Amino acid sequence: MTAITTAPSRSPGSWLNPVKDSTLAIVVVLLSVFACVAAFCLEAHIDFNLWDEGYLWYGVQRTLLGEVPIRDFMSYDPGRYYWAAALLWPLHTDGIVAVRAATAVFSMLGVVAGALLVLRESVGGKAVSIGWCAFAIVMFLLWLVPWWKGYDAAISILLVASLAGFLARPSAARFFVHGVVIGLAAVLGRNHGLYGAIACLLVVPVLLFNRPKLLWHRCIPAWFGGLLAGYSPMLIGFVVDHRFAARFWEGIRFILFEYKGTNLPLPIPWPWVHHGSGESAFVVARELLIGSLFVALPAMCIGGVLIVLRQARRERSVGNPVFVACVATGIPYLNVAFSRADVAHLAQAIFPFIIGLILCPVQGRARTMLRWAALPLLGIATLAATLPLHPRFQMQGYGPGAWQNIDVRGDRLLVAPSTAATIEDVQGLARLYVPTGRNIFAAPVWPGAFALLGARSAVWETYPLLPRSAVFQQQEIERLRRTDPAMLLVYDIAVDGRDELRYARTHTLMWQFIDANYRKVPSPASLPYLHAYIPKTK
Repeated sequence: MTAITTAPSRSPGSWLNPVKDSTLAIVVVLLSVFACVAAFCLEAHIDFNLWDEGYLWYGVQRTLLGEVPIRDFMSYDPGRYYWAAALLWPLHTDGIVAVRAATAVFSMLGVVAGALLVLRESVGGKAVSIGWCAFAIVMFLLWLVPWWKGYDAAISILLVASLAGFLARPSAARFFVHGVVIGLAAVLGRNHGLYGAIACLLVVPVLLFNRPKLLWHRCIPAWFGGLLAGYSPMLIGFVVDHRFAARFWEGIRFILFEYKGTNLPLPIPWPWVHHGSGESAFVVARELLIGSLFVALPAMCIGGVLIVLRQARRERSVGNPVFVACVATGIPYLNVAFSRADVAHLAQAIFPFIIGLILCPVQGRARTMLRWAALPLLGIATLAATLPLHPRFQMQGYGPGAWQNIDVRGDRLLVAPSTAATIEDVQGLARLYVPTGRNIFAAPVWPGAFALLGARSAVWETYPLLPRSAVFQQQEIERLRRTDPAMLLVYDIAVDGRDELRYARTHTLMWQFIDANYRKVPSPASLPYLHAYIPKTK
């Protein structure tokens, strides 16, 4: 058996060497931008999702109107809303295509950063380097699904880039800069800030091998100072807006001590799990490939740790800083993939894995296997896993002209027949029962109904998927009394096929209050699980 050998590390600053070929770097940046713009144009006007996509869209709409995420409505962390609002406010638009464009711009930052990492760490001639960059860009764009999670994907790449930057030349100044990046990541998603901090702590043992020794008494305060600086928008918000602070900490308390989880879990699709009989060969192969990726991610982390520690002990320096950063960042991001084990969440965790695999510093037979087996298999698995999630690919599964061109609040979108019917039904109910300016109630899986109708939610919890306490439900009932919604829509489906996640089970008091105090009206025949209500005075 041939022993696996690792490539010698490059000089500490070489991966950031602007002299490598500034023209080549410009070419890679332009290639990344062109690819991102092309991908956006291909799918910008296709499909619509009332669930998660609507959740983001509604939040951007309310932020543009001056409301505060978390404080005034249930939301992700505020950063992504203010990013989108900053881009859309000068254009005086809040349409879904505009929100998609704002998200695509942020995603593009991650794609550009990832492509430059591959360029600066790749070995070989210019053509080879461009080839690896092109491969990475294609992988990134395929895994940017669903589009509204582009923020999360880009943040993971930017955290890798920032960590690699300070690993290349560790210093107090670079510790500070990386702390700022982690803090800013937390403004967009508190989980990303936590993952970035964990990744930074994971590289400390590697830095202990460094020669010369770091001045830790300067680096540690600098890092904490950077964290505070990057997270300062949130810290200022806590101080000046006590309602915002109370909502934020209540959300932390709910996740940690009441729900005791970060997501609705799904079974892990291990490749050895039995697949349903009667499925097509493509479906079975796709399931096997997806399951293999769930094995490959932790395997990459374990193997990467062994490679990194071996290099650190041998060379007394941080060899291959980008690879080290990928391994360290990939470990905490495993939580994203496994907390809800589907392709959409795998996509949020896979970017450090992709970069790390492309740049894995192995030699000899292991390098040959990597180049001619592992990476092609990654490409095949990526195509099988992600293409069915891309709207344009989904559209091809229908007959010619099957998808319908409809108006979604001023934007023309091509959507599946079932989606078109749902949107038309919601709009039809609104025309009957919702006067201009009145708010509505929609639960549990249609936050997009608020954005679609341009209406304000009657309650704070716009996406009520998780079970809530009686105290919380009573607070929401009081909001319902005050806001007096013109229409209430309860789509009482079993989320994930779990009967205990029906709205009637997770929000029993809310359901009883609505059923007792509002008049039920006929629902569209195409939506048998939809319960529509209006005030009894109508």
